[in-house]
Amino acid sequence: MPEVDAKTFRRACGLFTTGVTVVTTVVDGQVHGMTANSFTSVSLEPPLVLVCVDLRSKMAQLLSSSKAFTINLLAHHQEPVSRHFAGSDGEWSGSFIPFGPSVRLDDCLAALSCERFAQYPAGDHVIVIGRVEDIYQPDGEGSPLVFWRGRYTSLVGESSSQPCLGKIV
Repeated sequence: MPEVDAKTFRRACGLFTTGVTVVTTVVDGQVHGMTANSFTSVSLEPPLVLVCVDLRSKMAQLLSSSKAFTINLLAHHQEPVSRHFAGSDGEWSGSFIPFGPSVRLDDCLAALSCERFAQYPAGDHVIVIGRVEDIYQPDGEGSPLVFWRGRYTSLVGESSSQPCLGKIV
């Protein structure tokens, strides 16, 4: 079988709409962050989530040495925050709030404080699994920051008034 071209693969995966997060951690008293859209829930019992991190990134090394991290689910108006963490070394002059053993970003839709549970090599990335220890979810609603076809976008149309009661696998 012919090998799949990386550019074609990336374009195809870009057709899957994702939310946008910033992963934060504290190492040696210094706060670090990274934008990630490769985030998902893994298990309800115990509560586990995962994030995939490029092995060449500074954050891959930091998460390997840190026992805790936070997944910040970004609101639509936080595109500048996402862009900053996508193109920087993780430094931020904005607002961090102490949260569990790590920190959360101000004004996010939700934040999941995690203890590193496991990590696995996967090609040019590492899969980091965290056990959720605490959840920040303010009252009220907001629109998520979404990524599709290599661009930030917003949700369009009305959502269904009927909740999904089954399992999506």
